[in-house]
Amino acid sequence: MLTKSRYNQHLGKCASIIEVGATGNTLEQCLTSMKYLAKVLNEVTKA
Repeated sequence: MLTKSRYNQHLGKCASIIEVGATGNTLEQCLTSMKYLAKVLNEVTKA
């Protein structure tokens, strides 16, 4: 989706938005995905 909205990314360095799930996903699927994403982000930000 392309829009002209800004969602506050301009307020800090390296800001990003991570959207999880879609209309076809369950809450359980989204939470499981976030568990793995959190592990990856933790490793990436350690450096």
